[in-house]
Amino acid sequence: MLFIKRRSDVTADIKKTSRTIELVLGIVGGIFGLLGGIFAVIFGSLASADIVILGISAILASIAGIVAAVYVTKNPKAGGIILIISAIWLLISISLFGLLGSILIGIGGILAILRK
Repeated sequence: MLFIKRRSDVTADIKKTSRTIELVLGIVGGIFGLLGGIFAVIFGSLASADIVILGISAILASIAGIVAAVYVTKNPKAGGIILIISAIWLLISISLFGLLGSILIGIGGILAILRK
C-alpha cells in the first residue's frame, strides 16, 4: 500500500529554529543604542548642533535595530541584514557612545544570517 502524508503531517515534521537569542540581542543592543543616542543629544546640546544630529541618527538606528530584531522571527535573513546595517549605522553615528549597542545588534544580525 502506498502511504501519502498529508500536508499537515509534513509541516509538523519541519522544526522551526527559535530566534530568541537574536531577538534578545537586538532589543538589548537597541536599548543601549537608544541610551547612547540620548546621551549624545544631551551633551551635544551643550557643545554642537552636529552632535545632536548624530545623536538623533543613532536613536533612529537603534529603533531600526529593535524593529529588525522583531522582524527576525518572521524572516531571519532579511532581519539579520537590517540588524547588521543598523549596527554599522549606529557605530558610525556616535562611535564610542554606541559601541556596546552596535556590538550586540551586530552579533544578533550575524547569528540571524548564519543559523539555520
